[in-house]
Amino acid sequence: MIVNTVLKCALKLLPVYIADIISKLPQRVQLKICEIRLRAGRPFTITLSDGTFTPDNNICVSSKDLLTVCSRAFGFSMHSSISQLCEGYAVYENGCRIGISGTACADNGKIVNVKNITSLNIRIPREIKGCAGSIFDRFMSAAPRSLLIAGSPSSGKTTFLRDLTRLCGHRYRTSLIDERGEIAASVGGIPANDIGIMTDVFDRYPRKEAVQTAVRVMSPQVIVCDEIGSAEDITSLEYAVDSGAELIASCHCSGLSDLIHKPNISKLVSDGVFDGAVFLKDHRIHEVRNAGELQCLV
Repeated sequence: MIVNTVLKCALKLLPVYIADIISKLPQRVQLKICEIRLRAGRPFTITLSDGTFTPDNNICVSSKDLLTVCSRAFGFSMHSSISQLCEGYAVYENGCRIGISGTACADNGKIVNVKNITSLNIRIPREIKGCAGSIFDRFMSAAPRSLLIAGSPSSGKTTFLRDLTRLCGHRYRTSLIDERGEIAASVGGIPANDIGIMTDVFDRYPRKEAVQTAVRVMSPQVIVCDEIGSAEDITSLEYAVDSGAELIASCHCSGLSDLIHKPNISKLVSDGVFDGAVFLKDHRIHEVRNAGELQCLV
């Protein structure tokens, strides 16, 4: 029996023999599943919130299995989804995201296709309501403020950002730039996740256009973005802040020392854009710094 709605969606992507194995796992194990990893010619593995295991070492995933999963993830239209494939991901129902690796086909240094798919990482998102409550109470209960959410890959940034969006969206006009559809997990324009009654979703928009449009037509008090870092991101976000909006953004960063070596993000910090930063580790709040502490370090 499948007890997780998002996991149930993910199993629809998988070959029957793998889906059957996962569906027979104890419910306590199913609830801990964070990732299902498929690699050509090797057994599939499952990442839990407290470790990784291989359900059956005697079963190897085939290249055909990987292609089938990809085709389903892209709605049996991989050709029309080539831009996402080249960026190495697909987003399925309920915000279920599939990471893709294989052989890149490049033209003048730009990836134009991906063939010979070798690995897939099916991530199982989840809502953990209240995980950002202490940070919201500390920084944003009286008025909207700008925050940076930082952490290494799989540290819980998107889950934390989703809950912070929900809390903001129940109190402030919030524009969510959901570039990859992972936070709101909108289906037919309706968010599958609770993101707050006053949150407007810009689903699958390019970030620059989404930020500019949000400022122009939605007069947001708060703009939420996931995984910032490029120079173009910084220009767009500075535009939003200059327009009077507060910014909540996440970034890949292992800690304060790592943040200093990220020039685009450290520029926002040194310019005083953020009122605080939250560093996550292993799906928990590891460290919190206020604006003054951040600016002394960059």
